[in-house]
Amino acid sequence: MNDVKLLGSTNITVIVVIITGLFKLEWQGDGFVGLNAKTYFCFDNTDQTKDKYSSKGISKAFALSKEDYLEVLRTKTTGDQENKGFVYKNSKMYSYILKKQGLTYVYCKRKLLDDGMSTTYLDV
Repeated sequence: MNDVKLLGSTNITVIVVIITGLFKLEWQGDGFVGLNAKTYFCFDNTDQTKDKYSSKGISKAFALSKEDYLEVLRTKTTGDQENKGFVYKNSKMYSYILKKQGLTYVYCKRKLLDDGMSTTYLDV
């Protein structure tokens, strides 16, 4: 144990415990298409029920496939999405249609290298 003094009066005890073997296998399959943070598609060519995807900001009702993610990589364009819903305002119910960018090719936190797959830090 290490005692650390903070602001001269508070004692904080830091205990670091490392136990091997407690990592859980999150997913296993044949491939992974990662567009950016929290936007990916994991696929298994032999069993499509094992497919797993995340699409930050896109409704799960908008069913996405591996091909949707690959199309964004191939064309280097953003896929558009349309969200529909209802809102209650001033004692009235309104329906709306919101058009926005869905799967995006642009990832502004890293620089894409010439191979089209690898990234590196930004020169900022």
